[in-house]
Amino acid sequence: MHVNLKQWSAWSPTVETESEWKSWAVDPVLLPEKGSPKLPFIPAIRRRRMSKLARMIMQVVFSFRDVIDLSEVNSVFASHHGELDTTLELTDLLINEDLFSPQKFSHSVHNTTSGLFSIEVGNREAATALSGGEASFCYGFLEAMTMQYRFPQQKTLLVVADESVPACFEEYGRTPKFPYAAAFLLSGDNNQGDYRLKLSLNPCTMQELTAEQTLKFPQALLFLRWLLSTEKRFTLFHHRQSWTWEKLFG
Repeated sequence: MHVNLKQWSAWSPTVETESEWKSWAVDPVLLPEKGSPKLPFIPAIRRRRMSKLARMIMQVVFSFRDVIDLSEVNSVFASHHGELDTTLELTDLLINEDLFSPQKFSHSVHNTTSGLFSIEVGNREAATALSGGEASFCYGFLEAMTMQYRFPQQKTLLVVADESVPACFEEYGRTPKFPYAAAFLLSGDNNQGDYRLKLSLNPCTMQELTAEQTLKFPQALLFLRWLLSTEKRFTLFHHRQSWTWEKLFG
């Protein structure tokens, strides 16, 4: 399967700009947990209602607003945990038999950010929200590719994001260790300067699968690091499957 990747954007505390991500890609380190985008381009009345996860996603998505009409793109939103902090907050309220607001409840579902994006930009195109566990990036990319094949005349926006996992889950070794959001704009166009990518899926060995479980960084950021490098191929292993991307040019 082939697809063109036209642009990318990413956000994490202390690393926001393209030059900062290029520096991080050369020498990747774990990033801070605290920090949230300010979103001056979104009215305060709506911004106040957004969770940290939603703010991170809006930051990377709106970075494309000057180069593409966001109301016309198809979209895939992938997240391992989704609105985990909001869900935990509501769970505590239920346990203590306290009341909570309907607005909080409506913002705890997995497609919250997809809906917020649709409202902010007036987008009525095809949209998917999914979770594929720690391989959410892989499954999100595959979903975005198939969506691009189905609607070749439109562009497809892939967004992958997660907050750092709360301390109560640390004993289970859950990732990520720091919050991040990344967006990738896919297209059927074959323009100069785009990344032309090929994705291949094959079974993997248990040894390869074990190596994958030791990854320090989210898959989406490892993919971005490869994208910014001169390496031609990049492979992730998960769910007894190898996912190999190859740069045909870019």
